[in-house]
Amino acid sequence: MKKKFLIVMGLLIVITSAFPALVLAPEAVLNLRPDGRWAGAEEALVRLMVEEKVNDWLQEMEALDFHGAMVVMHKGQPIARLVRGEERLGSGIPLTEHRPFQLASVSKMFTAAAILKLRDEGLLHLDDPVSCHLPTWPYPNQTLRHLLNHRSGLGNYMAVASWYWEELQTPMSNSDVVQQHAGHVPPTFFTPDEGFNYCNTNYVVLAQVVEAVSEMPFPAFLQQHLLGPAGMKDAFVYARGGEYRPAVLGYKPSRKGYYAADQDYIDGVWGDKNLYASISDMEAFERAIWHNELLAEASQLEAWQPGSPERGYNYGLGWRLRREPDGGFLPYHFGWWRGFRTCYLHDRATGLSIIMLSNIDDSRRLPDYWEAFECLRQVWPAMEG
Repeated sequence: MKKKFLIVMGLLIVITSAFPALVLAPEAVLNLRPDGRWAGAEEALVRLMVEEKVNDWLQEMEALDFHGAMVVMHKGQPIARLVRGEERLGSGIPLTEHRPFQLASVSKMFTAAAILKLRDEGLLHLDDPVSCHLPTWPYPNQTLRHLLNHRSGLGNYMAVASWYWEELQTPMSNSDVVQQHAGHVPPTFFTPDEGFNYCNTNYVVLAQVVEAVSEMPFPAFLQQHLLGPAGMKDAFVYARGGEYRPAVLGYKPSRKGYYAADQDYIDGVWGDKNLYASISDMEAFERAIWHNELLAEASQLEAWQPGSPERGYNYGLGWRLRREPDGGFLPYHFGWWRGFRTCYLHDRATGLSIIMLSNIDDSRRLPDYWEAFECLRQVWPAMEG
């Protein structure tokens, strides 16, 4: 048995040294099975299976010339981390695990968590009319739950702004979005709760509700109640012309290579996007979710309940949901904004999570998220004994 153990450990060293970008967390090495059920050579064999799958994926990402950061976690603990590329192309300044990326629509799960936090404190109800908290809101039958589930019928605020926003060099705010709807009352696509339409406007309005109810700026509320308690030390809410200026730029492809994505007046709006966080921050957030440190367990589970039961690919409260073969739903979210791509997959059943942040918006340099996830999930039963 001792000889077998040494052989296996030798294989592990070879595999990990073959991929210098693979960073194995000390917690994973020393505490893969906290209950002690796997030990010695058995633990090494199980770990070998997992690392082979991870390394296959990392090798693919190297071949794709992936730029960004990625982490694989199990029950809130990092198993592997990859960080590669530059903050700004051509700068020679490497990305690190503490450099914040634009989360794009992954920001929505934080906006929804802020609403749930206020609900749990008794300051609002999910079935409150939006106009209960924003008196000028012109759609009396829309509730907070309709916004959260994307069942409000609202159209895209960016389209509305293109009609009515005249100060093109001046960033819009969430308050401006609410005022535009109050003043012009754009038509909705359907009566609230009679359909589903994924729409950024819902989460812009929700962020404004957070400010109205908490009597705090949205960034300050997130910092005090979510980012700080989770230990997200690098994270901040970005607004064009505001206090924080991102070091990491997002890039888009062109015939001549890549160019830094431009910003405009829309980049002053938050709630639907504009939360920046590092891969280290996202590890902290996943750990906090796993241990129910931000929301009560019942509230977190509520966020993962489908709001449109008739749909296979569904939406809860800030999370997309994919229907699984057993009839359950797997929480996830993707993001896509100003040259950034983000991905967050969270499987409560196996404890497996994959989080990926990229500052190059080019599908040719990104792996297939679901394929990688399913490949890793195949070996997880062995992890569970």
